[in-house]
Amino acid sequence: MLPEPRHTNTDLEINILGTFLEFPKLLPVFSSRIKSDWFSDDLCARIFDIMVATTQEGRELTFFGLLNQLPEDLGGISRNEFMASLAAQSMPSTTLSDLIHTLRDLWARRKMRDDALQVIEIADDPNVDPFGVATTAVAEFGSIAASQGTQESGTLEQGFDALLYSIDHQDEMRGATTGIRALDEKLNGYKRGSFYVIAGRPGMGKSAFVLSSLRRTALAGHGVAFFSLEMSRQEIAARIASDALYDRFSNPIAPNYSRILNGKLSNGQANEILAARDSVMGMPFFWDSSPSLSMAEIGGHAREIKAQFEAAGRDLEVLCIDHLGLVKPTGHYRGNKVAEASEISGAARALAKELDCCVVMLSQLSRQVESRDDKRPTMSDLRWSGEIEQDAHVVAFLYREYYYLQQKQDVAPEDLNDALNSLEFLIRKNRNGENGDVQLFCSIQHNAVRDAS
Repeated sequence: MLPEPRHTNTDLEINILGTFLEFPKLLPVFSSRIKSDWFSDDLCARIFDIMVATTQEGRELTFFGLLNQLPEDLGGISRNEFMASLAAQSMPSTTLSDLIHTLRDLWARRKMRDDALQVIEIADDPNVDPFGVATTAVAEFGSIAASQGTQESGTLEQGFDALLYSIDHQDEMRGATTGIRALDEKLNGYKRGSFYVIAGRPGMGKSAFVLSSLRRTALAGHGVAFFSLEMSRQEIAARIASDALYDRFSNPIAPNYSRILNGKLSNGQANEILAARDSVMGMPFFWDSSPSLSMAEIGGHAREIKAQFEAAGRDLEVLCIDHLGLVKPTGHYRGNKVAEASEISGAARALAKELDCCVVMLSQLSRQVESRDDKRPTMSDLRWSGEIEQDAHVVAFLYREYYYLQQKQDVAPEDLNDALNSLEFLIRKNRNGENGDVQLFCSIQHNAVRDAS
């Protein structure tokens, strides 16, 4: 026997309605994200429908306006008492997204239970086609999974209301910090629901950049998940430690990550590794170094990480995958690299919307870069580009002049020295901002990337 359903929370439902009543301008912004059948309480569902209808008809949502649309008796409670409870239990508008997420989660659990009970009830009936029942059950459970996606539809007026809300709440709409001031100004941080592609040739510092950036993102309190399909957990830890210690020592005294990884440390430096470990204790940074994962597997692991963050009162805000070329394709386009890459990038974009986080994917560039005099990448250098350019909200390239200068003969020492710590972040697509080049400081051997000044 299944236990009696427990997945209801009338107080939460009243909180949501009360918040809309106190902040009526939020209703057009958020109403498209909610379905009335998500409310377990029939009265709450009815009042939500009345609220939505009121705003859609162009009428102002007010306490007394809503009160007058309700009957005197609401089934054991008067309308005055119920409306008073709405006004008393409203929440700050900044928590509304979390309340809606919980509302949907409770509905999904109730629906799963109800659907499972129906399957159990008819499974032993010899007159029922089991394959038909299975097909129906899969479709029903699929509708639950599909509800994770945010509904993005409505009128132009609702679109403008959402725009005005974002203008009035700039701090809330800003993405998680990249840890680099110049990039935050250009990209507005790691934006929720967005898909970023950061690409470069080998030796350009892709892993160094992203781990240094994400360490600072997590230090600022933003939840981070890092999926490395080629680095071990020891290498991830060594890079993070070297980056953290770079702030404590001056170059070249700070131990680089290669020496840390190979244990070539003095006693004093070994003690500093313990200090670096203490500095990341409790930091909201999860890593996964499982090899050869598909996007479906990455999505499954990411949902588990998101649930762990939420249980700790945080949220998953940035998910990074290193890198696209190592993600296991589904096999639908076996041998067609362009189609496989397009499938992976499309899945990454969908995952960003589903989990309401920024998905950052590293990618390699084609070798044709090496045949040019100017080796700064362009969009056409993106390996297996296909739909990647269209899927991504941001496409950026990493470029280090020093990497190429050191391979040349008769390069002036001062030119090498000037280029040693220079890293160029070349933004070539920025859907919600301007393209441009950002000069950064880097110490690749220490996995450290900082603002240039």
